[in-house]
Amino acid sequence: MKVKVNEMVQIHNGYNSAGGMFIHERFIEGKVIKVNAKSIRIHMTHVKCTTNGKLTQEYDIDETVTFAFWKTIETTGKTVSIFKNSKYGIIKVVH
Repeated sequence: MKVKVNEMVQIHNGYNSAGGMFIHERFIEGKVIKVNAKSIRIHMTHVKCTTNGKLTQEYDIDETVTFAFWKTIETTGKTVSIFKNSKYGIIKVVH
């Protein structure tokens, strides 16, 4: 795992339409505060919400959440570890 403490990350959560495009998306910015073998803890600081690609809402938060390791995938020659939290979404970490 390449993620390190104090590294900035972006959390993604979205809802698809029937065609597969995201209609509603939420991007949360945060900083890694703890790394374990099977999880990472993130302090979240800022949220941006979009609808059909246009910014609809933006606000600050102050919350710390743990993301559990979900799976590792191979994509375009890169290994990607995916961490998830049922309330906030996923984080992709490229190796």
